[in-house]
Amino acid sequence: MITCNNRPTRVIWQLAREIWPSQTYNWPEISLGLILECGTITSPRGDTHPNIPQVEQNRRTHHTKGATCLIQITLIESAHLIWVLQCERVIRGIQHSDGEIKARWIHTINTRLTDYKITATKIKREKEFQNLIKATWEPALQILGELPEDWLYSASKNRSSVLNFLIVLAIPHAPERVGTCN
Repeated sequence: MITCNNRPTRVIWQLAREIWPSQTYNWPEISLGLILECGTITSPRGDTHPNIPQVEQNRRTHHTKGATCLIQITLIESAHLIWVLQCERVIRGIQHSDGEIKARWIHTINTRLTDYKITATKIKREKEFQNLIKATWEPALQILGELPEDWLYSASKNRSSVLNFLIVLAIPHAPERVGTCN
């Protein structure tokens, strides 16, 4: 899942790195221990200072919590999909193309994004929770291009617009040789 150089492992971890806001936070060294403990990991905290207004401190806290949520979601969903694809390859003999792997990963991440957006706009309408969702997903979505200001609300009204955010990653690259890990 980590060191195996087969196609699903390479493609999925590359996709995960592509949506990570590397300008702000370093991509972690992926290990089995990191994946197993991903529910307890945190991103580095922003500095707090008595002269910084409370609004700015709250924004920094949400940004850090957002990065923590994003890395947890990305790690666990990516690891789970690698496991599923490896089971399909070993047990059923299915060889997945890069395009199939990317499509499944994008679908997985978009499903999580959609779930969070629905929760923030329809179920748990608290401003603090909505700010956390924005802090979690905006850095990843902004990497992919222009982001509408009201993306949290407009996309929840139209599910297809949510799917367009990550579709940029679905552009297939040249096919690579299939790995031999079991």
